[in-house]
Amino acid sequence: MPQTFPDLRIWLTPNTAPCATKRIYDVANNTSSGVPGQPLKDTTTPCAALLFEPGAALQQSINQSNEMLASLNFLFLGTVFAVPFPPPTGQYQVGITQKIFNHTTPHDPVAPQNAPSILLATIYYPTLSIAIPGNNTAEYLDPTTAKLWGDIMGYPNNSLQTLTTWNVYDAPPLDEATFGASQKPTVIFSPGGGENAILYNQLNAELASQGYTVLALDHPGEIPYLQLPDGREGIYGLDITAVWNASLQEAVYNMRVSDSLAIIRGLYPDFVAASGASWNTTNYLTVGHSIGGSASAKTMFLESSVLGAINLDGEFFDFPDVKKPLLMLAGAEHTDALDTTWHPFFANQTGWVQWVNVTGASHQDFSDLADWVDVQGLRNKTGTPSLGTIWGPRMDNIVRSFVLGFFDFVLGDAEWLKVPSAKFPEVVFINATSEASY
Repeated sequence: MPQTFPDLRIWLTPNTAPCATKRIYDVANNTSSGVPGQPLKDTTTPCAALLFEPGAALQQSINQSNEMLASLNFLFLGTVFAVPFPPPTGQYQVGITQKIFNHTTPHDPVAPQNAPSILLATIYYPTLSIAIPGNNTAEYLDPTTAKLWGDIMGYPNNSLQTLTTWNVYDAPPLDEATFGASQKPTVIFSPGGGENAILYNQLNAELASQGYTVLALDHPGEIPYLQLPDGREGIYGLDITAVWNASLQEAVYNMRVSDSLAIIRGLYPDFVAASGASWNTTNYLTVGHSIGGSASAKTMFLESSVLGAINLDGEFFDFPDVKKPLLMLAGAEHTDALDTTWHPFFANQTGWVQWVNVTGASHQDFSDLADWVDVQGLRNKTGTPSLGTIWGPRMDNIVRSFVLGFFDFVLGDAEWLKVPSAKFPEVVFINATSEASY
């Protein structure tokens, strides 16, 4: 097994000059003296930016980090300035690659003329290759995508292009001879309508660090711009400002379900068999946001190999009884009084289903967009839409904890998380079927 440091996570901003401040946050509690997002400690330190601490052994980790920074400083001399996301917390490093699948979606409502028969999967997976952000890590946003989103939302000086991942591109997967075939189900991730799959990097990289392989799907023509790998020409699609009427939303929903089923039922197993990767092609879990969230539930309903599904803040378009474990995790607006689809969907369920909301969260807090503002210190300084009051890295912690907790529960590895709890006071219980009641 790889060496791990469960109480210490170092978030470094490499540059040649001393950083002005090193900040140590208690992400687990989201507070210092009761102020959400407030640093616990500020010190001036060469080549350091932000340290994220899960809450245990905090003072010991502070001492360890101060000793380690001097030895790590030499690694970053002469590198280009970058702003890394908070790192994933699992025992593995994160590899990333992309695969273009030849696939024609029936009744495709957004098919572009220059690429009507492809589907792009960004694949996150566990690896032992060490990540050095800004050095050997994969690009987060390509320049065109960064400019399109940055300009419309008023980000200064192309700042979205400075964001850096902890994903090592084309890193070797875990060796099957050493580790055996992956026993964890493969995760199929479906993004929000009109949003690139990479905009959910924080969640998907975390899942890979915990041992899951994740396929995050992009459908050409739906998103404003899709950069294809290996130097291929990118594909423009629907404008960021396009109005999505009910007909388009439902058509994209059906398209997402069709794409996920095509991946599970043939495209992905064939790819894994040809590549020799030790990834699970027998069982799956589905997760999605917005339209992708409702599509994840429908995919589970239609496909027996899907063991459980999560809908992150997504409107439902139909109300099948999915009969398998489903987590409905939403922002504050999804209540019986304010939402017209969650209650009728829930009322039709006979299996294990639990519905919880996150106080202070709005629709885009389930994506990376809150990190865009909070990692860069731009809260309330851009036009980023649909963000609540919750601090971005705290929301990351809540979402990953509930997603991973749900997966552990579905796989029989842990009891389900209790809501409400002292650890997650923001998470509010809304409803549960009799099978999911405490």
